[in-house]
Amino acid sequence: MNRKTYWYALYRGDEFVDVGTLRELAVRHHTSVKTLRFKATPTYAARTDYADTVRVYKLGNFFGGEEND
Repeated sequence: MNRKTYWYALYRGDEFVDVGTLRELAVRHHTSVKTLRFKATPTYAARTDYADTVRVYKLGNFFGGEEND
């Protein structure tokens, strides 16, 4: 069975930082997948100011380079 792979964009304020899966972003930015998953939630957005915070946005799900619905 194939799993869907979700891609995420990492921003610091208005500045684009990186794009990739949660696992890839966690390795490259020395943090945990759990932390990045939390930073993608509306709760994190409500608790923090927009400027100078790291935000994670879910872009979509892809498998093998092609988009899955």
